[in-house]
Amino acid sequence: MTAAKSDPLYVRYMTTFSASTLHRSACQPCQNGLDCEGGAPLHKAFAKAQDAYLARQSAKRRS
Repeated sequence: MTAAKSDPLYVRYMTTFSASTLHRSACQPCQNGLDCEGGAPLHKAFAKAQDAYLARQSAKRRS
């Protein structure tokens, strides 16, 4: 039996979610909505990956 192929978009989405969440939990400015210099790129990458994944899921439902 072979393992199912991982969806690269979903993997990127979850990887960026994890990085953003871990950073936010340890960074006081990011917890207060003021993204720090290191956190801003992480949170932006997560938002972009989430948007891409949700857009694809929405397109699948419409087809």
